[in-house]
Amino acid sequence: MAGIGFRLDRIARQDGLGGIANAAFHGAVVSSGPWLMTAFAMFLLQRWTRTTMPPDDHAVVQTSLVYAFGVSTVITAPLAMIATRVASDHFYLERRDAIPSILMAALVWATLASLIAGNLLFGFVGGMRPGLFLLATAVLTLFAQIWIASPFLHATWRHRPIFLAYLAGIAMTALALAVIRPSAPAAVLAAIAAGLLVTLVLLISAIRDDFPNSPEWRANWFGRTPGLLALGAAGLANALAIWIDKWLLWWAPGSVQAVGALRVNPVNDQASFLGLLTMIPGLTLILVTTETRFDRAFAALMGHCTGAANLRRIEKARRHVARTIRIDLRLLTVEQAILAGFCWVLAPEIIRLLDMNARGMFGFRLTAVGVVFHLVAIQMSIILSYYDLAGRIVAVWGSFLLASAIGTILLRDSGFASFGFGYLAGAVTAASLAIGLVAQATGRLTYLLFVGNNPAVVGNNGLWARFWP
Repeated sequence: MAGIGFRLDRIARQDGLGGIANAAFHGAVVSSGPWLMTAFAMFLLQRWTRTTMPPDDHAVVQTSLVYAFGVSTVITAPLAMIATRVASDHFYLERRDAIPSILMAALVWATLASLIAGNLLFGFVGGMRPGLFLLATAVLTLFAQIWIASPFLHATWRHRPIFLAYLAGIAMTALALAVIRPSAPAAVLAAIAAGLLVTLVLLISAIRDDFPNSPEWRANWFGRTPGLLALGAAGLANALAIWIDKWLLWWAPGSVQAVGALRVNPVNDQASFLGLLTMIPGLTLILVTTETRFDRAFAALMGHCTGAANLRRIEKARRHVARTIRIDLRLLTVEQAILAGFCWVLAPEIIRLLDMNARGMFGFRLTAVGVVFHLVAIQMSIILSYYDLAGRIVAVWGSFLLASAIGTILLRDSGFASFGFGYLAGAVTAASLAIGLVAQATGRLTYLLFVGNNPAVVGNNGLWARFWP
């Protein structure tokens, strides 16, 4: 479902420098909207609440946002992965009328999971007052629903409504804070929830404009899609890999018990989140350029395989796919490495301008470097998903998760100088494994398409079907 990627790619190609800037800007919003909204909220509140709220109330707002954003990504990742695959299958079969039903079912399940998580986190563990507990749970739930809707935006063809949705949400929150000037954490959380609600409604409206059919509740919305457990495991491992080092550092030196039994590490949380924001240009490049270019090359290969081409032409198309992968990998790596280099050199000034703790410089630098390898793993995982090799995607993100956890645990007591090392170790491990798996699969892609991963040959039944062909 890369429809909007092709639209932005065409704008970049045909409209000169202005088109490139326009495509890059809207690509960043489409690919990283929730990150941008959270970044705005976190850094605005860092300045706002410190001057208008007592430290304890500031901790409530900050902790609620940290947990709501991080936990929402984890609980929705398996659902989003499965829903995206099911929707892609229907989209390929030209069953566009099924897309609204798939989206509705995924939103319902995400809401249920979010309510359970919110009760456990903010009610039981955090021990918040009823009003704060309900608002924090609402923020978590709205984040989760936005995460579910985000992949469906890639299937749309109009980028401006998506930008307006995020802009309206940010404006709603900023306006509420500026006009009401709240001094209580409940009012601040209510303003954030209002902004998220506006964004969610407008995003769903944008999707419904391209898929206007009325949704119907289907208990078996996932249909007969094979390998559902593998898809869900891949999504869960992907989300956990991003956050595992941050969560482990909540029990490291420098961490604090912020709200009830909920813990945070203020120095690392801010630094690592700032470092992760450097992923936005790379995600934009993947959406606008590399994925669309690979999609064209892979579609040409599939056309040869399903048509009347001989083996020589099929192999020529396969080599073109491999060449496209190498070119795109080099482009992504160079672009992101340049950005990481700037962040490394300018880290002291960036930390000072944002009024952050200077000890977070280490975590910011290592996270920015780790993002280079993280993006490589993302791009290789997209290619593996085109090849329908879910087991290998699980291996990539599972290796990220394990390496990050081990690296963080080994250096957890070393203090702030080790912040970000676990994430970097996990990203390097995942990128190395992902490149190897893609190279191996691309080299034998013709065999996989015709025999090794062909459902007609190896079967297509079961939740773990064709896990590792």
